[in-house]
Amino acid sequence: MPSSPQTSTIAILVRGAEGSPPFSDELFCRRLSLESHRYHLNIIVLPISADRDNPLPEKGYIYRNGRWKTAPFHGVQMLMDRCLLPLPRRWRQQLHELALSGSGHIRPYWSVSLPGKWKVHRALSREKQLSRLLVPTVLLQPHAPWEQWLKRWPKGLFFKPVSGTHGKETFRLTQENDSPTWVIEGRDQDNERYQRRFYTRHALSTWLESKISSRRMIMQPYLDLSHDGHPFDIRALVQKNKHGRWTLTGCMVREGAEGSLTSNLHGGGKAYPAHSYLIDRYGSMRANTILEGIHHAAALIPPLLEGQFGRLAELGLDFGADSTGRLWLLEVNSKPGRSSFAEAGDRHMQTLTYTQPLAYARYLLQQHVLTDVVRPMKMPNTSSTAGLKPIPIQGG
Repeated sequence: MPSSPQTSTIAILVRGAEGSPPFSDELFCRRLSLESHRYHLNIIVLPISADRDNPLPEKGYIYRNGRWKTAPFHGVQMLMDRCLLPLPRRWRQQLHELALSGSGHIRPYWSVSLPGKWKVHRALSREKQLSRLLVPTVLLQPHAPWEQWLKRWPKGLFFKPVSGTHGKETFRLTQENDSPTWVIEGRDQDNERYQRRFYTRHALSTWLESKISSRRMIMQPYLDLSHDGHPFDIRALVQKNKHGRWTLTGCMVREGAEGSLTSNLHGGGKAYPAHSYLIDRYGSMRANTILEGIHHAAALIPPLLEGQFGRLAELGLDFGADSTGRLWLLEVNSKPGRSSFAEAGDRHMQTLTYTQPLAYARYLLQQHVLTDVVRPMKMPNTSSTAGLKPIPIQGG
């Protein structure tokens, strides 16, 4: 009779926050903790401070008997990085030293983190089968020719940070009826909506320059991706399973508040099952075509990005569909949220969003394949498009 796998410990790195417990992503960490015993795993959560001058904490948090308790941070076999900002090199080195690393050269990460939106866009642009899905994208430089772009795309221009999340610090630029009046509508760093008007080119150029100088940004044409005045997108979650193969866990629609620029749930949006929502918007035939396009893209994107950036464990693929039903790939996220699956009410799909990460972690520990997570590679049974298990469209 084969022996049971040895219990291993995974540390989840999350952003530190005020409150009890003092970290973000609490529901994700709690759900993984509750399910972890089924995969012979222990979970410890390590809050990471936004202040890069602070030292790494010596203690983490474990979930026991319905509450979070502090515990020493040691004896860790794997690191799951859920921090939305990149970790400083010295912290990564400290974490590597704290984790059990065998011969000393193992990098014990569950998944690599994708770089910013611009590098991901360039990597995807190399795949001809994805070219029609990609939104024209420009990396902003000082003195950007925004007037020329606005003439080319008169419906407006959409700006977003290369490394932004949750729709924060995004904004749209439009011109009022060819008059010398320009309107900026956006969300600030606290995700609050704002609007500004400019009556001279100089005033607008100065404001745009201040935005570009403070952080790297990309620009795209503004696409009308709305339904009854509500912006919406389609989140497809692809994850590695217990065999190390990519699977499409499911699709959900995220719908923003009326008049909002983005559909992020953090900005007040709601979630719905994709299939019924798209039928209501486009009819059955067009809805099925859209979902088939998502399934096809979901089979191409993970192995392509793994070949460029290293081993991945899950991806959130965000798609938009315009008034004609044309599909657009808006964004790819290697640290996706899963609240849309919880809100939309599909319990089976929601459960998979939490159990697949644990199943894949157990697979990695059993296969001893942690050594080259940050190297571009193609691992056996993990990067083949044939390994992507489709789900029925009705389940989307």
